Amino acid sequence: MKADEKTNILIVDDIEPNIILLETTLRHLNANIIKAFSGREAIEKIRGKELALALIDIHMPEMSGIDLASEILRDKNRNLVPVIFITAYPCNDTELEKIYETGVIDYIFKPVNPKLLISKVKILLELDRQKRRVLESEKLYRTLLNASPEGIIIMDNSGSIREISTVAFEIFSIVCREEFVGKNIITLFPPDEQGRLQEVIGSIADHGPAHNIEFLVSKPDLSRITCEISMNIIADHFGKPMALMAVVRDISQRKKIREQMINTARLASLGEMATGIANQINQPLNIISLGMENLLVEIGKNNTVDADFFHNKAKLIFNNIARINNIINHIKTFSSLNEDSDLVDFNIHEAIQNAVTLIGSQFRNTGISLNLQFDLKVPKINGDPGKVEQLILNLLLNSQDAIEEKMSIVKTDYQRIVQIRTRKSYSSLIIEVKDNGMGIKAVDLDKIMLPFHTTRKAGKGNGLGLSISYGIVKNMNGTIEIESEYSQWTKVTIAIPLPKNEVNSSGSRRGREKQNIK
Repeated sequence: MKADEKTNILIVDDIEPNIILLETTLRHLNANIIKAFSGREAIEKIRGKELALALIDIHMPEMSGIDLASEILRDKNRNLVPVIFITAYPCNDTELEKIYETGVIDYIFKPVNPKLLISKVKILLELDRQKRRVLESEKLYRTLLNASPEGIIIMDNSGSIREISTVAFEIFSIVCREEFVGKNIITLFPPDEQGRLQEVIGSIADHGPAHNIEFLVSKPDLSRITCEISMNIIADHFGKPMALMAVVRDISQRKKIREQMINTARLASLGEMATGIANQINQPLNIISLGMENLLVEIGKNNTVDADFFHNKAKLIFNNIARINNIINHIKTFSSLNEDSDLVDFNIHEAIQNAVTLIGSQFRNTGISLNLQFDLKVPKINGDPGKVEQLILNLLLNSQDAIEEKMSIVKTDYQRIVQIRTRKSYSSLIIEVKDNGMGIKAVDLDKIMLPFHTTRKAGKGNGLGLSISYGIVKNMNGTIEIESEYSQWTKVTIAIPLPKNEVNSSGSRRGREKQNIK
């Protein structure tokens, strides 16, 4: 029943004039009057109906008013009904005890005082309307809660669960709602994730909402899925915290698609660099060939070879074989389809150098100077070094394309420069990649990291590079920003959070290593 619909009032008395009197007294109220001359008739007439109020005579044949009130109030399919007894006789203590045991809220004596009755009924009707408004709000709240495509969990300020949406049931494989209501939210997560979640809950009051933090969730078959959680405080009108709300989304499928995109982009990058990689392998092959030729010539002259000469040539040959082996192994590692790489502590400069190794010969062939400025005080970071190499390689390929595009337009020789700089901010490692290529138009800057959006010419990429780079940085809880002046330069700034023990540590001097690769 909606709040604006007429409410039902039940009147029960075995004497008809008494019912007529009550009905006449209440006729001006916005309510439907249901009349019954016995308890049994009343039960039949109110079946399936909600009641705002019941006015019941205590003394009736077959079923007393007390028995009828008990029957009504025991019905679990109906909201609690306020009952007022009407009696012509004063009640003794035993009878009063029975009356209040039923849950009846009041009783009045016959003959009924109309003003007193209307006053009490009006109050109860208003309470019923307010109760229905609350129930409608709660129904709407539950509808919205369960209509959300993401799992929603409402908790008290300590993390004890009050409500769980249908989608959250599915994510956490909850069978029985009552099994988890009242328990702490951390019980939904595997033990190795509970401490981290508790830290997030504890930090919200001081640091504000938590957004898109990844957690693992265990399934009944012992497999695990990856979920993204956002958490915020629900406050009252005075700003006082009332509850916590967690929004949970299963991102396992999204992560798989993203990994496939990364691997596709890796292979595409290798395809773009095929000529450069071939040159890198050709150089040591030529040295090996020349060394072998020298040895054969020396043996042909004297049918023997000097030991020192042989040792030097053999060392040269084996060093270049090792060089080829390293190049091939790195390409295999870079292109491997490893979706669940372990996160490790690694040196960012080694990852950058590995990416440079793959593209260095292409830069040299294009006449691009690569300037590396490394802050030697930068600590190790935690993540997947292979994906960071992918990130740096994507940015270097973009810089190369931007410079080549500018070369085709400018038509005159200009100094082509790409700079990679690392430095330590207060709480982050900063990586800057800047080039003096064609730049990006202002209209494209807001869309540049969207999947499949590209400013390259046809056949020069699939538009996934920056989108994938954004995903890699986001997985490390970092940020990526792009600044550009069209036809002049582009700078990409990446900030990756440092480990807590490194946030406040800083040397009085900052060591810096500069390298130029042409």
